[in-house]
Amino acid sequence: MSTTTSRLRASAGQRGFSLFIVLIMLLLSALLAVGGARMAQLLESMAGNQREYQRAFEAAEAALLDAERDIRQLAFDATTQTYVKCSALAASPCRKAGDGRVFPDRDTGWVTAYVGQGANSCGQGICYFAGIDSVSAASGSEAYKFWTRAAYSNLHAAYGQFTGAPDAGSPALASARYWIEVIDRPRSGEPLYRITALSTGARTASTAGGTTRVVLQVSFDPDAVRKVN
Repeated sequence: MSTTTSRLRASAGQRGFSLFIVLIMLLLSALLAVGGARMAQLLESMAGNQREYQRAFEAAEAALLDAERDIRQLAFDATTQTYVKCSALAASPCRKAGDGRVFPDRDTGWVTAYVGQGANSCGQGICYFAGIDSVSAASGSEAYKFWTRAAYSNLHAAYGQFTGAPDAGSPALASARYWIEVIDRPRSGEPLYRITALSTGARTASTAGGTTRVVLQVSFDPDAVRKVN
C-alpha cells in the first residue's frame, strides 16, 4: 500500500513539474510574439520615416528648381505642359516690379522694387543682406540661417507662386518654400543668387514622430546658365 501511494505521489509531482514547464514555454512564446510585434512596428515606423524624409527631400529639390525658374522668368504653360518664357503667356504669375519691369533687373538695384526695407530684409522670397560676412553666411552674421528666425521665416515664396508650377496634390510640395538671396557682382551682368529651399513632411509637430524638415541650399549663376544654353 505504501509503495502504491509513493508511486501516485511521484506521478502527481511529475505532472506538476510538466505543467510548470508548459507554462514557462507559453510565457516565452508570448514574450517572443510581443517582441516580434514590437520589432515589426519599429521597422514599419523606420520605413515610414524614410519615405517621409525622401518625399520632403524631393520637394525641397523641386523648390530649388522652381526658384531658378523664378529667376529665369519661366512659367508653367498648362496647354503645352512645359515651362516657357513669362513673356510668351498672355497672363502669367511671374514677378513684376511696380513699373512693369520684371525680376531680375539691374536698374532696380536687384531688389529695391521688391524689398522696401533695404539691406538685411526679405520680401516675397527675395532677400538682400549687406556686408561680405553676411554673403558668406558666417556664424553670427545676419544671413546665417536666417530662414529659421521669425524676422524672415514667413517672408518666403511658396512653390509655384511665381511660376505656376503644379503641386500634383503633394502635401510635401504644397509646403515647399524658398528664399532667394541676391548677391551683387559689379563686374558681372547678373547678380549671384543663393537659394535656400525648405520642405516639411506630411506629419505635424503634434505627432509622436514630430515634423520632418529638409533644408537645401544652392548657388545659382544665371550667366553660367546662359553660356550653357
